[in-house]
Amino acid sequence: MQRRAWTRASVLAVAFGAVAGAGVRWGVLTTMAPATGFPWRVFWINVLGSGALGVVLAEEWRHPGHRLILHDAAGIGFCGGLTTFSTYGVEIADLLRDERVVLAVGYGVGSVGASLLAAVVGAASLRRVRALSLPLEEEP
Repeated sequence: MQRRAWTRASVLAVAFGAVAGAGVRWGVLTTMAPATGFPWRVFWINVLGSGALGVVLAEEWRHPGHRLILHDAAGIGFCGGLTTFSTYGVEIADLLRDERVVLAVGYGVGSVGASLLAAVVGAASLRRVRALSLPLEEEP
């Protein structure tokens, strides 16, 4: 596997994307009501961020440089700053500490499963939209 050379533009793209993603996460976490049982706020942030990542990874840009900047800013930066799987881990530990083992296991498995499904659905949705926008072939 070939190592990727990081350029100043790609580092800045990741940084700006991460700031935007973390800002959105902060906004969601501070405006939604705190969960009393199941940690819904972080669950939905991670699922939506994973869906967005699926869309970003499925996007095909004509120019390779544009694709790399999109991947860096939106994929690595924004989606990485938006999702918070470290908080997910802390919430599982808190649930286990409170002896809510079934909820902790359900949250752990459900979050990973829903996030993977969201990434697949995001990618498939973009591909479907792209296919619908292609012209129909003419008959010979």
